[in-house]
Amino acid sequence: MIQTREELEREVVAQYRILGRTLKASSGTVWMDIDITIAQLRTLLVLAEEGPLVIGQIAQRLGVGLSTGGHLVDRLVQAGLAERTEDAEDRRRTLAQLTPKGEDLYARLLNHPLQIQMLIQRLDKDDLAALLQGLQAINRLVEQESGADGSK
Repeated sequence: MIQTREELEREVVAQYRILGRTLKASSGTVWMDIDITIAQLRTLLVLAEEGPLVIGQIAQRLGVGLSTGGHLVDRLVQAGLAERTEDAEDRRRTLAQLTPKGEDLYARLLNHPLQIQMLIQRLDKDDLAALLQGLQAINRLVEQESGADGSK
C-alpha cells in the first residue's frame, strides 16, 4: 500500500508512463508510417488547427523565416498533404490548406483523444470526478508555470 507522498508521486508517474506506452502501441503504426520531418509535421498541425493561412502566418506560428515557412508548405504540397489556393479576398495572396489526405493524416494522428474518450466513458462517476480534479490541478500548475498567456 502506498503510504508516503513520494511513493504516491512515483506511482502516478509510473501509471502515466504505462498509459502512454499502451496508447502508443495501439496507434504507433500511424506514427511510424509518417514520411515527413518534425518541422513539416508542425506545419501540418498549424494548418489543421488554424488553416487556411498565408505563408507569413504559418512562418510566424512556427517561429521561422518566411522562406523556411514557404519551403515547409512546399514539402507538404509535394507529399499531397497540403495545397496552395488563391485568396478570394486578395488575389495577390496565396493560402495554404490541408488536402483531404492531410486532413486524414491529422485525424489518424489524433486517434489518442478518441481512445481516451472511449475509456473515459467506461469510468464510474467517482473515478471520473477524481480524474477531472487531478487534470484540473495539473492544468492550473502548467498555466502558472507558463503564464496565462503563454508568454514565459
